[in-house]
Amino acid sequence: MICKCPAAVSFVIAAAGLFSPSAFALPPATPDDAAKRWLLIVDGGDYATGWERAGEPFKTQITAFVLQSKIAPVREPLGAIMQRTLFHVTFSNTAPGLPEGTYAAVQFRSRFANKDAAGETVWLDREGDRWAVIAYFIGPDFPKTAGPGLTAPDRRRSAADLSATPGIKDCTREEMVQARIADLNGYTNAPKCNLPQ
Repeated sequence: MICKCPAAVSFVIAAAGLFSPSAFALPPATPDDAAKRWLLIVDGGDYATGWERAGEPFKTQITAFVLQSKIAPVREPLGAIMQRTLFHVTFSNTAPGLPEGTYAAVQFRSRFANKDAAGETVWLDREGDRWAVIAYFIGPDFPKTAGPGLTAPDRRRSAADLSATPGIKDCTREEMVQARIADLNGYTNAPKCNLPQ
């Protein structure tokens, strides 16, 4: 049987063959999507790929080997990820130790095989058309609601600590996350907060 297809249909079919499926793959449109994709790489223990897909500020600060040496001892004992739920996304023009830009801090409430509740924070930088990871922090679970979450006893303890340590302030939850990330990554231009041990 001979097909008498219009030229336009033949062109569409031929043009479709020129593109691979990856040509249609778009980078994550939102920082939380980019953070989830990066965390899946780290969950699988592929730290080298995690480093390759990180943002330039991240890669200029640490090598792939250092990334693994910092994350693996904290992340691997937790076991497999059982659940990861988006908790909060904060957009900012600043990030610890970096120039003004477009940044996002994405927080997840996570449950692992060996830890029932943890909080994960992924900082991202908008690099061209993609969101790229520039910092990762895993610690205790976040409070039940977003925003500053110190309890009354924590505020009293912080106030007492502040009087003993000049230059350190009682920070909001976001400032504390920024200070912790800056401390873990060796940045010096960050809020001076009373960090929980």
